[in-house]
Amino acid sequence: MGRHAMASSPNDPSTFEAAVRPHYAPLMRRLTVVLGNEHDAEDVAQDAYLRAFRSWDRFDGSDVRAWLYTIALRLAFNQVRRRRRWLEILGRTEPAPWTDHSDPDLWNALRGLDGRARAALLLNVLDGYTHREIAAVFEVPEGTVASWISRGRAALRAELGQR
Repeated sequence: MGRHAMASSPNDPSTFEAAVRPHYAPLMRRLTVVLGNEHDAEDVAQDAYLRAFRSWDRFDGSDVRAWLYTIALRLAFNQVRRRRRWLEILGRTEPAPWTDHSDPDLWNALRGLDGRARAALLLNVLDGYTHREIAAVFEVPEGTVASWISRGRAALRAELGQR
């Protein structure tokens, strides 16, 4: 499911659109969790799609989903870092993040995880990425991803088991 090889000309906009369109909704869900609100997620998704379109002619055709998520998650993590730096400079705290009201305990526990562990866990559990694919997104060894996911699951079990 998330893999699309390039068909026809790599410079054809319809080829790009057909390859990336199916990934928008799941990518938005991931970005919303990472960034804390839907508006910021929309902005980052738009920027990621624009960057992907501009570099479409250089894409190797192997895995559109992983390529697109890599672009978007890097943009999202950069934005989170910038936001934290500015809030520190201004002496403010972060606003209350977005929450899925269907299971607030789960979302609060997820929010307590390290950002990379949370992203790796969600990419693995919700989106079906393998450790190898997540490692490629973050440019880290597979063992690091396995460690993030294992620690994230353990932290969630401990946090949710207390309730």
